[in-house]
Amino acid sequence: MRTESSLERKLTRARTQLLLNQPFFGSLCLRLKLTPGAVPTMATDGRRIVYDSNFVNSLKPAELEAVLAHEVLHCALGHHCRRGQRDPGLWNRAADLAINPILIGNGFTLPSGALVDPAFHNLSAEEIYARISQESNTDSNSLPMQPQSPGSHSAAGSGQQQTESTSSAAQNDSPPQSVGEPEDGHGGTASARPGGFGEVLDATDEQGNSISQAEKSRQQHEWSIAADQAIRSAKACGHDPAEVDRPLTESRQSRQDWRAILRDFVAARTPSDYRWSPPNRRYLAAGLYLPSVERTGLGPIVIAVDTSGSISPKELAQFAGEISAISEEAKPETIHVVYCDAVVQSSQEFREAEPVCLEPKGGGGTDFRPVFTWIEENQIAPVCLIYVTDLCCDSYPEPPDYPVLWVTNSRTTAAFGETVQISLE
Repeated sequence: MRTESSLERKLTRARTQLLLNQPFFGSLCLRLKLTPGAVPTMATDGRRIVYDSNFVNSLKPAELEAVLAHEVLHCALGHHCRRGQRDPGLWNRAADLAINPILIGNGFTLPSGALVDPAFHNLSAEEIYARISQESNTDSNSLPMQPQSPGSHSAAGSGQQQTESTSSAAQNDSPPQSVGEPEDGHGGTASARPGGFGEVLDATDEQGNSISQAEKSRQQHEWSIAADQAIRSAKACGHDPAEVDRPLTESRQSRQDWRAILRDFVAARTPSDYRWSPPNRRYLAAGLYLPSVERTGLGPIVIAVDTSGSISPKELAQFAGEISAISEEAKPETIHVVYCDAVVQSSQEFREAEPVCLEPKGGGGTDFRPVFTWIEENQIAPVCLIYVTDLCCDSYPEPPDYPVLWVTNSRTTAAFGETVQISLE
């Protein structure tokens, strides 16, 4: 019979301590198979934790427990299923910045050099990704936004932990490799990224192959159920985990289809009436002769764009594509686009069915009031206002007499009007 190595004993002891002292993390860790592999530190794909032997040997017992818990929390929050088309390196860093404060809040001691930025506290991985992605694309903010077709591990450190700046880490991120595949360009194991002590990899099947989005959703749902059970079990033992309920709840909330909401918001302002010729084709097959809806053109629409650096060029490009498609359908009289940070910087005007090409200008602070003043001073009576912003501002005017839709990349809700979250992958 094979004798258990000192490394395996160290890992077994760490998992046992997790189970005894942090039962929420410990019980979930038992779902993951520990496997040695060609990775810089540790990595998980939701099925396994793959580790580098030298890295594990270099950790103190408390640090090893923290790293295992770090991997577990990635899985519990579904980070291995939520990357979509995002850059793998930036996604790893965003996920690290999202979960490490939670680990610190639960008393874990992370390895030195862990990534930490108080500016990202209480934000999801998606929100953090949007912000750090925007930082790396600042230079492209001045470029016209052509419309598109419609359509890891570190955290907030303790006082003894070294803080790594997110800007320097961005320059050194590299995409995570598939489990067990050493790829550094020279046939060796890729080096660990600064501030990182593991990676979160995309979910795979049991053979390590890529899976469909439906299967990713299923795996994420399974982890969500397991996390709920682990919380109940931990509470029964008197070890209620701190700060995990909110991120777990948010991770399983379905994303709003902002495109549909945007279209419905504009369509609701489109004048319409019924007519018998032609009849409603939807019901003809059932032998019903019902009137169809005739829609006529809209009045002016105003679109405000927060140019304080809150919305990335990619988000603006996709938003412009949706607005162009809506313009062809709803045929508004005019689309006024207003660019504003602390003041109105510039504006554009697009006629009926004209493609929307955004050319943002600005970059100062944020104030919502100047846009509403601009509308009033230019004597525009909009059928609606659509404001694209991160909502990091409290300078609201009095609610106007026209409907307002706030399109944002954050979880914040505006003081009035409707709020919809735009989430790109």
